[in-house]
Amino acid sequence: MRRIARGFAAPALAITLALAFSGGPAAAQDVLHLTTEQYAPFNFDNNGEILGLGADQVREIMKRSGIDYDMELLPWSRAIGLAREKAMTCVFTTAHTMDRDAHFKWVEPLLVERTLLIRAAGSGVEASSVAEATAYRTGTQTGDYTVELLRDAGFTEIDLARDLDLTLKKLLSGRVDLMAVSESFVRRLHNDGVPIEEVAVLFEQIFSIACSPGTPDGIVSRMQDALVSIIADGTQAEILARYR
Repeated sequence: MRRIARGFAAPALAITLALAFSGGPAAAQDVLHLTTEQYAPFNFDNNGEILGLGADQVREIMKRSGIDYDMELLPWSRAIGLAREKAMTCVFTTAHTMDRDAHFKWVEPLLVERTLLIRAAGSGVEASSVAEATAYRTGTQTGDYTVELLRDAGFTEIDLARDLDLTLKKLLSGRVDLMAVSESFVRRLHNDGVPIEEVAVLFEQIFSIACSPGTPDGIVSRMQDALVSIIADGTQAEILARYR
C-alpha cells in the first residue's frame, strides 16, 4: 500500500530556513521525505490520509519547523530501509534500539511505551514471565524492532511474517504461540474485541523519528525543537489521548 501526503511551509519561510540549513540557495529545493507503515494506532491510512498518534505529531512538527516535506505509507522493511540509506529521509514511528542507534539521527520521544507478549485467549499457553515465554514459538513482522528484543531476551523460535496482521492471524489460528507487539496495538485489539490476553512485559521502549545520516543536522535540530514545543504546550498529550 502506498499513500503520499505533501505539506509545505510558507514559501518565504521555507526559503529562509533552507538557506539557514545549507548556507546556499540550492537547498531551497530540498524536500524531506517521511516514510511510515500501516500500524494503527501509530500510523494508518484513512481514505488516503495518513493519520495516527505518530503521524499527527510528525505533521505538527513539520508545520512548526517550517520544513517542506512529503509523507508516504510503505511496508515497514521498505520504509526503514529508505531512511537508513537515502539522504533527506526519515522514518517514524521508530523504536530507538541499541542496534539502530548509530545508523540514524534521532528526533524523540514521540512516545514511551511498553512492548508486550500476548497469546490467543484460551490457547493454553502457560507463561508468567519473559523467561518462561522463551520456550514458545513467538511471532512478529520482518524488520520490526521486536525481532532484536526477542533475540536479546533468549527467544530462539521466532516466526517472521510480512506484517503484523498476518502475525495476528497466525496467533489466533495457533500457528504461533505468542506475539510481540506494542501496548497501543494491544489496546486497539481489546477495543476491537479480538480475543487475546497479555502474558508479560517484554520491554519499555522509546519511539522516535529516525533520520538518515545524510539528513542535515540543522533540519534534525529544528524538528527536535518543534517536538519539544509540542510536548511543552500539551499538544503531544492531546494527540496521544485522541487515539486511546
